[in-house]
Amino acid sequence: MSYLVLARKWRPQVFDDLVGQPHIIKVLKSTLSQKRVHHAYVFSGPRGVGKTTTARILAKSLNCINGPTPEPCGRCEFCVSIADGSSMDVIEIDGASNNSVDDIRDIRERVRYAPSVVGKYKVYIIDEAHMLSESAFNALLKTIEEPPPHTIFVLATTAYRKIPATVLSRCQHLSFRRVPREVIVERLRYISDKEGINISDDGLDLIARAADGSMRDALTLLDQVSSFSDEITSKDVADLLGISDSKIILDLAEAIFDGDQNRLLSIIAEAVHKGADLRILYKDIILFLRDMLIIKNIQGSDLDTRSLFELSQEEIEGLKVLSERVSLEELVLMINELLKGEQDIRNATFPRIAFEINLIKISLFKEFSSLREAVEKLKCFNVGKEDISDFNLSQLPSQPSEEKKRSERRVEDDDSFQIDPEKNFQKNLQLGSKTFTPLRGAKDIISEFLRIIDERDHVLASKLASAEINIQEDREGITTINLIFNGGPSFFAKSISEQKDLIHDIFKDIIGRPIKLKITSSEKKVSEKSADNFKKEVLSRPEVREIIELFEGSVIEVRRIEENN
Repeated sequence: MSYLVLARKWRPQVFDDLVGQPHIIKVLKSTLSQKRVHHAYVFSGPRGVGKTTTARILAKSLNCINGPTPEPCGRCEFCVSIADGSSMDVIEIDGASNNSVDDIRDIRERVRYAPSVVGKYKVYIIDEAHMLSESAFNALLKTIEEPPPHTIFVLATTAYRKIPATVLSRCQHLSFRRVPREVIVERLRYISDKEGINISDDGLDLIARAADGSMRDALTLLDQVSSFSDEITSKDVADLLGISDSKIILDLAEAIFDGDQNRLLSIIAEAVHKGADLRILYKDIILFLRDMLIIKNIQGSDLDTRSLFELSQEEIEGLKVLSERVSLEELVLMINELLKGEQDIRNATFPRIAFEINLIKISLFKEFSSLREAVEKLKCFNVGKEDISDFNLSQLPSQPSEEKKRSERRVEDDDSFQIDPEKNFQKNLQLGSKTFTPLRGAKDIISEFLRIIDERDHVLASKLASAEINIQEDREGITTINLIFNGGPSFFAKSISEQKDLIHDIFKDIIGRPIKLKITSSEKKVSEKSADNFKKEVLSRPEVREIIELFEGSVIEVRRIEENN
């Protein structure tokens, strides 16, 4: 006696049996009630959410003895033949294996013939429609646009973006959604009770989580565990399906947040001993940290957490407590690093080694100093709260970006470099009689200047592109802009000096206050060797070493501000 799997046995036969797609049910029922059925539909969405099933129910509704009707009887010969797949008027085509022009030509020939019963419809259901070739779509285009009066096309696909726009524009598009976890659990409980399957609610929740929004996958998994034992627990489900134990994920997260590498390795060894799939476990850790990131982000807001992820209230409260042990910045860094290593885990010859290295790497983040900690260390310089609020964190040496390189503090080349811890930090970097004050937005000012110049005089803009533009602001708030032509481009300096007034006025308008403009040039470019010597000289100064040690930073580049001095 053949066994009918649950996914087929419990396949919805009417619209009301569909779960998780209320918007689809409403549209199709309204369409049928008003007798305004479209000649072609595109049903798109994830796998196992009811696209093909809905197409069959639509065919029933059209061909039922009472039809067209939003509620097919399910008992007439038309409904029964469609349900068991023997109807001559409902043709299901696999787009993956029937994707050539010849297959489409066959469809075009067959649509000419009327349905077997006058007044009924012929329904063509093309599954995985995105697999059709471009030439096949072109061959089908005219038929879809103007089919015979009693022919309906339904294209079901998991990737509707692969369907040509010319085809989509001729169809009515209905987008199916992932089925919410609680809806899947509710449906599984109903089916389990009807089938006499004794399974715990936690076990059903694990199945729903593993199904990832697919009702068909959930029924397949339920089918798989139903023969495991007379009484199925969540542990049985986790062991049978290879689903990660939530306690292991929680223990791993705690070890990562504590920076405890020994405990981390011990938990991984235990998971491997229990037969856990490290690839699945890795994915579950990323999702766990993602949920924690959202929890931490929305605390105190009016956002509905249920709309952002599918967790029970107990799980949400547990995440809130654990999230207090890690900062938002650390979570972002951890998730980013884990995502970078996800492909390595999936393709690794030794997944355990890759798994251990990636988790140990993110556990080391606790040993790094954050920008907030760097600001706190300014207290050793007796910097007041008001001074810290004015301090621009983007100027710290720990910013590893090109923008930082261009906007880092620059000091004029002088033998004196004094730091007085008793004075305001922004007034400490002194060279002779001049003082450097960090300037905000220098990159934006330069970009806007070059854009305006390019609009007014493209030739002048091309010359200025070879210049190094330095912007400084002294203690009195006077902004000095220096255009430096070093080496070969120095011959541009003379012709650009003739446009000095235009350049001055544009910078003045952008900055919004009076400025000083300097144009300097040096025909001989500083050699690489002399630049290295200059860097060694700067790094040998005790005050520079003290700053590097204070901020736990490193020197990326040392530049002279004015080459002629």
